[in-house]
Amino acid sequence: MAMTIDALLGKWQQFLTYINPNSAATEQESEPTNTLSLKAIAQTYRHHGLRSPLKQQISYSVNTDIYHVIGREQAIDQINNAIELWRDNQGELSAIIAPFGAGVSTFIQNIIRGQPESEPLLWLSFCKAPLSSKEAIATLYDCFDIQNEPQSITDAIRLINAQPQHIIFLDDIHRLMQRRMGSYQALVTLATILMETRQRHCWIMGCETYVWQRLSSQYQITHFIKTVVQLKYFTQTELTTFLTLYLPDMGINLPHESNNTQENEGDSALTIELNALESHTKTLMKICQGQPRLALFILKQSIDEHKVSKLSDLNSKDIFTIDTHALKSLDEESLFALAEIYVHGGLTVEHLSIIFNMSIEESSLKLEFLSRQGLLITQYCESDFARHFYQIPPVLSKIVATHLLNHNKLFSF
Repeated sequence: MAMTIDALLGKWQQFLTYINPNSAATEQESEPTNTLSLKAIAQTYRHHGLRSPLKQQISYSVNTDIYHVIGREQAIDQINNAIELWRDNQGELSAIIAPFGAGVSTFIQNIIRGQPESEPLLWLSFCKAPLSSKEAIATLYDCFDIQNEPQSITDAIRLINAQPQHIIFLDDIHRLMQRRMGSYQALVTLATILMETRQRHCWIMGCETYVWQRLSSQYQITHFIKTVVQLKYFTQTELTTFLTLYLPDMGINLPHESNNTQENEGDSALTIELNALESHTKTLMKICQGQPRLALFILKQSIDEHKVSKLSDLNSKDIFTIDTHALKSLDEESLFALAEIYVHGGLTVEHLSIIFNMSIEESSLKLEFLSRQGLLITQYCESDFARHFYQIPPVLSKIVATHLLNHNKLFSF
C-alpha cells in the first residue's frame, strides 16, 4: 500500500534529522583522533555515490600475480580431491562456504592456478537472481554459450550433458536467496540440473556462511553436497603473515638480518620490527576479528596518519579504532533491512521494497539513511532511482555481521 503524503513527509523529516550536517560536524569533532567513523571508511570506496549505469561483474578472470596460500592448505586439498574424484567419473557437487571478506576469491584463484593449463575452467558469479525455471536454465546455458531457447529441465540436462567437460565455479550463490515470487522454483531447477550433470561437469559453488545455514535449514541443501569446505577469518598468526606480505605496499620495508649482530648489542633491527608487527597484529585482531582486508586498511590508515617508515615508530595505541555508534543506534526496522542486504550481498531500492512490502519511496529513504551512516556504499543508476544498488562495505562485513547476529537478525545454528 502506498504511503500517504503526511506519512511520506514524516519519513523525510526524520531522514533530514539523521543527516543534519551541523550535528554530524559536532559528532565528528567529539571523536577521538585515532577513531575512524563508518562514514569515513565508506567514502574510501571509489564507486561510492557515483551516478552511472550499474556495473555488476558477471565473470572473473584469473589474476596472474602470485598468491600466497595462508592457512588454506587443507581446504585446497579437499577441493582438489573432489576434482580428482570427478576426473575418475565419481563426480559430486562441492561447496566453498565462507563469510564475506574471508578471501574466497583468492582461494578460488589458487584452486584454478593449480589445475592443468589444458583444463577447461569457468568462474561465474550470480549477479542477478533468476526468478523462474526458464531464467535459471538460461543462466546455466550462458556458462556454455548455448543459444537455444530454454524449454524444459529435461532438455536442459540433455544439452548441458552434451557439452565438453568443464570445471565450473559458481560464486555468490547467496544472491539466489531472493525473497521474491519464483525464487524458490528457480533454486530447485538449478539444484536439479546440477545434480543431473555432476558426472559430466565438476560444479563447485561458493556461498556466504549465514546464507548457507539458511539454505541448509530451509532446503536441506547439505543432503546434495558431497564436499563442503568452510573457510574462516584469519587467526592472529595467519593475519601476521598476511600483513607482512603487504608491508612494502604501505611503504614499510623490513630490514635484513645482519650476520654481524653481536649478542651484547641487543635485539637486531629486524627483531625489533617483527616484535612491533606482532604487537600491532594483536591490537588489530581485537578490532577486526581476523578479517584481513579490514586489518590491512586500518594499518595503512594508521601508518599514513602518523607518517612512519618503521613499524617500531608506530605505537599500538595510535592504531585507528572504529566508531560503531551509528550501527549500535539502529532501530529494529533498520537492522532487519541491513540483515537482508547482508545475506543478499546487496540490494536495489526495488528489491528491498518487495522483500518488506513497502513503497519504493520508503525503501529509498531507508537505504539512503543507512548509506549516510556509512553502513552502505551506493552505486546510483542514473536512469532509474529504483535500481540504485546498495551494499555493505566489504571491510565492514565482519563487524556488521557480528552485530546482526548478536541481535538475532542473522540465521545461525
